Amino acid sequence: MKINYIAELNLPTTSAYSIHVMKMCNALVKLGYKTDLYIFNKNKNINLYKYYNCEKKFNIAGLNLFKGNNFFIRIYFAIKIFFIFCFKSKKDNYIISRSILSALLLSLISNKVLLELHHEIKGFSKIFFNFFSKFIFFRNNIKFIFISRNLYNYFKIKNIKYLILDDAVDLNNFKKIKYKKFKKTCAYTGSFSKGKGVEKIIKIASFAKEINFHLYGDLINSEINLDKIKSCHNVFYKGYCEYNQIPKILKSYDLLLLPYSKKVFVRSKNIEVGNYMSPLKLFDYLASKKIILAKNMQVYNHILTKKNSILINSDNPKKWAQKIKLIFNNQKKYSHLKQRAFNTAKKYTWQIRVKKIIGFFDV
Repeated sequence: MKINYIAELNLPTTSAYSIHVMKMCNALVKLGYKTDLYIFNKNKNINLYKYYNCEKKFNIAGLNLFKGNNFFIRIYFAIKIFFIFCFKSKKDNYIISRSILSALLLSLISNKVLLELHHEIKGFSKIFFNFFSKFIFFRNNIKFIFISRNLYNYFKIKNIKYLILDDAVDLNNFKKIKYKKFKKTCAYTGSFSKGKGVEKIIKIASFAKEINFHLYGDLINSEINLDKIKSCHNVFYKGYCEYNQIPKILKSYDLLLLPYSKKVFVRSKNIEVGNYMSPLKLFDYLASKKIILAKNMQVYNHILTKKNSILINSDNPKKWAQKIKLIFNNQKKYSHLKQRAFNTAKKYTWQIRVKKIIGFFDV
């Protein structure tokens, strides 16, 4: 079996989307499947496998498109992909697509297309999707992966074959790591987009002045004011770091924060994912075997529970600060959560995820 993975990406990028794609391909190859990844463009001067902590190499085919990621580039990419696959042997050629338009076009010539969806569809992509969904080949030739049950409920597509799969983690990345230990310091890694919680951390820090807060992430498309961060004596912006550094960073702290708001946005500011997300960094947090303090949210309460983390219902920064102080003053009381968090992570590896997908292809 050969896997063709299609993603609307310029590599490398700082998005969780790119981590997901590279880790999926890495897991496919580790399980013995020849894998080709098709993307917009790749930087040939960067070792992408090292950048994303991938142990295995696979073919990365950049189609040398114009830089950017608007609808016209995506449709041009889909057309190029369509013609590439028109001349491919259909035998044992399986397609996993994060590109909606590519999956729709490929369903015209292949019945081995799997489309993975992580958020609502908007704009012209939605128009194309709704149009194709009226045809029988759409249901016969495309199978679906939804990142959450809520997202499946949103689409309400009848008579389709689908899987619901959360994101995952590579436990090997967290083995035999040398790291520096920070005392009485919380950490946050990931996107600084609206609703992810960075703005809340800055407010929390003002009520816990004896605690330090370290923030790692990309300020692109963020509304966070860097000067405001610098004005807080106990909040430190540590910059963006490559994904291969994340395990070492997480291991350096005793307490990791997930202070989401009710509405959570991604890089595209018009896409809100608070009801649909399965945060990739959540699984990295679990794998790091640390105490996790998180906003109690229905979308991931099948993963984060009172048995493996500390959950807060409130958005009040003062209550968050009080809980943080309590944790640091009673770390032994909460130390049992670390092993339970790691035990949860073991259920959500990329290889387990890939095995479910491969089995689903021939259902």
